[in-house]
Amino acid sequence: MEVMDELLNINEAAELINVNPETLRRWDKEEKLVSIRVNDRGDRRYRKSDVLKFIKYNKAVVYKDYSINWDSDGFLSMPANFGLIGRIIAHNKERWVGFAFAISGFNSFERIGIKDTPDEKAIEKIKEYIDKNKIFDGDTFTFEFRNGSYDELQSPDWWNGKYSKSLVEGLRIEATVTHPTTARVLAWRVILSFKSKQADYWVSNTFGLNHQFHEYFVWIDAKELIANGLPNTAKGAEVLAVDFGIKRFEETKDENGNRDITRINENNAAFYEGKWVKDSLLPDKLTS
Repeated sequence: MEVMDELLNINEAAELINVNPETLRRWDKEEKLVSIRVNDRGDRRYRKSDVLKFIKYNKAVVYKDYSINWDSDGFLSMPANFGLIGRIIAHNKERWVGFAFAISGFNSFERIGIKDTPDEKAIEKIKEYIDKNKIFDGDTFTFEFRNGSYDELQSPDWWNGKYSKSLVEGLRIEATVTHPTTARVLAWRVILSFKSKQADYWVSNTFGLNHQFHEYFVWIDAKELIANGLPNTAKGAEVLAVDFGIKRFEETKDENGNRDITRINENNAAFYEGKWVKDSLLPDKLTS
């Protein structure tokens, strides 16, 4: 039976990873793959289990024209949260897409009846999204491990990034600023921006017939968040606001099916009493 924690010398470890021994010495200094020093000369030894783990999380998975790379050595502890999080990037010549997978402390021990590990299931989920053409450049997807599989969640509590969604290739909508309108959090104001890809950067676009608008202001009654199954939090407001922005973009479709943000000729809308009202603010009682 193979002993997983047997010690390898530097040449054996380098051969297993398929790199030069000098690369291992550099990685040791950078604390990327740390060795164990033995004897008076300080010869390097590597646990075979550490080397195999390094290979698993540092070797790209090639799928179709995408390279899928772990952004960490597997699942790491979430700050201030009893759970684990793993980050993976999928990219090709046109797209860089982020995936974050969380496992709660309870679910991290859930193994009964699960054929594949959560690591393998995360890679399979990314392949599924690639197959279904669900990913665009700059997108971020967040998942939680439940009942043996990953469910996609919109802006979960543990994710700190700005909430955004792609509209079409090269154009996205992002919630840039969110805050409550009163101390009692009766309502929220979310500022949306349309952003387009220019070279390697996402920059804010103007919109409207004469390109007169720079931001879209969305006002949301807190009761509408609850009614839509969302928490009365900034993240809940961002999800609902971005969803409205996507629908507003779809409304610009012409007879040929083309959509254009220059056809959005207002820059604010409010959601109260069960409906969206364009070019409107919330009632004073919700904002004062």
